[in-house]
Amino acid sequence: MMSACQKIAASFPVPQFYESCKEDLRIAQVLFAEDPRVLKCQKYILNNLQENLGHGAEHAEKVSVEAGALVYREGAKLSLQDVSRREATILAEIAGLLHDLCRGEKDHSQASARAAEPILRDFFLTPEKEKFILKAITNHEAFTEPQPLDSVLGQTISDALYDADKFRWGPDNFTVTLWRMLRFAQASVPRLLSRFPKGMKGISRIKDTFRTETGKRYGPEFIDLGLQIGEEIYRFLKVRFAEEILAEEKKLGTESRKK
Repeated sequence: MMSACQKIAASFPVPQFYESCKEDLRIAQVLFAEDPRVLKCQKYILNNLQENLGHGAEHAEKVSVEAGALVYREGAKLSLQDVSRREATILAEIAGLLHDLCRGEKDHSQASARAAEPILRDFFLTPEKEKFILKAITNHEAFTEPQPLDSVLGQTISDALYDADKFRWGPDNFTVTLWRMLRFAQASVPRLLSRFPKGMKGISRIKDTFRTETGKRYGPEFIDLGLQIGEEIYRFLKVRFAEEILAEEKKLGTESRKK
């Protein structure tokens, strides 16, 4: 099903972010592949992060690179020197790698920040830089009031992590995350389809929540594309699983009458 849904998604355009921010993404990718602190963090994630609710190492790495790219791009607007922009990019990438350490727990963003704190002690960061990372992790959950930072740079890192994480609510949600969550929960496709419309409404609410200027510009397109792809996949799945859906409806009807 994941493969079939990826084929459906391939008929839609790629989000403009990847073309317009190509250079920022290139620099973020280089730092992700070369900075010793980021590499150390990657190793930790690969050894310790569980594929929890579809938010494993692949998700963390994608969020990490794109949060870094957002910070690097936003750093130009803050008139930062290149060395400072790169350092801020690295901090955002570390936050991205660690942001879902406790994805399966209640208030997972706060729990993940608490779990990240002892890990960061091995990175020899200044207290201020640690604070930027931990606040970013704390603030990345949707539909919750973020804790403001008293630093423009720290706020930018926090906002970039949120935006990069919410980019995943676009096409990725329907081609990768949804299916990994389904596998993790061992749930049936018919049961998923019964909740699909409600889930789509929830995703649409993300459009107006992006925080960086770059996120506000390109983020809504991620969500719109995701919803279009989701509608196409929904139609496909209803046909593909028509018999199973009917059987599930009969089962639920029987259980309801027994009650």
